[in-house]
Amino acid sequence: MPDALFNPQSVAVIGATEGASATGAPRLGAAALAHLVEHGFPGAVYPVNPNRAEIMGLRAYAGIEAVPGPVDLALIVLPAAACVEAMAACARSNVEAAVVFSSGFGEAGDTALEAALVSAAGGRVRFCGPNTAGLVSVHARLAASISMVCQFNPFRAGDIAFVTQSGALGGSMLGRGMEEGVGFSHWVSTGNEADLDLADYVDALAGDPGVGLFALFVEGLRDVGKFRAACRKAADAGKPVLVYKTGRSDVAAAAAASHTGALAGSDRAFDALCRQDGLIRVDDAADLLPTALAFSRLRHKLPEGRRIGIVSASGGICGVAADDCARFGLDVPELSGETQARLRSVLPDFAAVRNPVDVTGQVRSSPTGYQDTVRAVLDDDRIDGVLLLVTMAGEPRASFYGREIPMLAADSNKPLLVGWTGAVSLAQEGHPMLKASGVPTFPSSSAAVKAMRALADYAAFQGRSGANRR
Repeated sequence: MPDALFNPQSVAVIGATEGASATGAPRLGAAALAHLVEHGFPGAVYPVNPNRAEIMGLRAYAGIEAVPGPVDLALIVLPAAACVEAMAACARSNVEAAVVFSSGFGEAGDTALEAALVSAAGGRVRFCGPNTAGLVSVHARLAASISMVCQFNPFRAGDIAFVTQSGALGGSMLGRGMEEGVGFSHWVSTGNEADLDLADYVDALAGDPGVGLFALFVEGLRDVGKFRAACRKAADAGKPVLVYKTGRSDVAAAAAASHTGALAGSDRAFDALCRQDGLIRVDDAADLLPTALAFSRLRHKLPEGRRIGIVSASGGICGVAADDCARFGLDVPELSGETQARLRSVLPDFAAVRNPVDVTGQVRSSPTGYQDTVRAVLDDDRIDGVLLLVTMAGEPRASFYGREIPMLAADSNKPLLVGWTGAVSLAQEGHPMLKASGVPTFPSSSAAVKAMRALADYAAFQGRSGANRR
């Protein structure tokens, strides 16, 4: 894959325009150019439109051949039938990479037109798409995308490479992820994968020092062997690969095939692939990026085993979390006698101290009872990780959690996750404080449990593979 795809020095937008469509939304050619410019792409930008002399204050050119300087990356926003000649012109002009946003190819049944597009590229222009929302390279300030998610400006930077076979859903997940504090290095909507496919992006980014892990939204695999090799390359580089895959049902599998033209394959076989290669399969699409955030923050502080301590001021949520731990293969062992004695010295007589630990609402009467409780559970040799579950917490209690929990997490070499199940509107200072601190915080106890399970699964894989986890 050419470096020009994610780190170009110059970009041409073929089909650039300005103004809005009949619906009031920006035209796609306008969105592609505007996002590139508004996100501060530092290289040369060349709008290409034979009917315009200037677009958005930039000189426009009649064709890619008329551009005065070399073009590393071309963004093609034209009717499908016109894309073939545009791609051929890119090949003649030595353009290294392209993004073809246009639809109307294999996903619409026109496989011949898609084949013609590949032929026009001739292997000289490596391209993303067609039928893609584009890609983003955050650290290069490259927003080569038509997605409305680019209205987030600037993007929240981080080390997660999010590669998705769904453009619209991928964009919405990216936006929600950034709202929840997830930082990204890259986002790729792979489209029809007529040339570059999911495995190519994983393979290329596995060696990028700005990438710490992968989050993949998978509908189908074209070349399983190639995909596995790319994931093993990521694993060898110490970069976890988290996957959400559609196609568990026959209906979903058929939908994926009609959407991208790729076959979903056997779900049972994909499960086996994940186990063999250390991929972490996420069961719920909504959990993919929050779980990736937990890995981003904690992949160097993995649980040594599957033994989990649960702490809350609600006996009810303790029971829910314990059930979820059992359902997802985590243990909730009884705490040691020494730890229980420590807890009895700081908690009310009626508190539950075996595990889960119900500190009860009366813990608020002690200035350090909550902190002492969490430290005691983290210190127990029978515990590999801790879940702190917050139910209803308004101010100033919410700010207490926002201050104290990050310090407790930082002082331990064990992972600590928070499930905040109450109304965040009542915690207008504390909840944002906690999320900004870097402690992975989830909107439900179940999501926190599943993230802890994912961390434990990856730790177990690393142990089996002989990798150095520390």
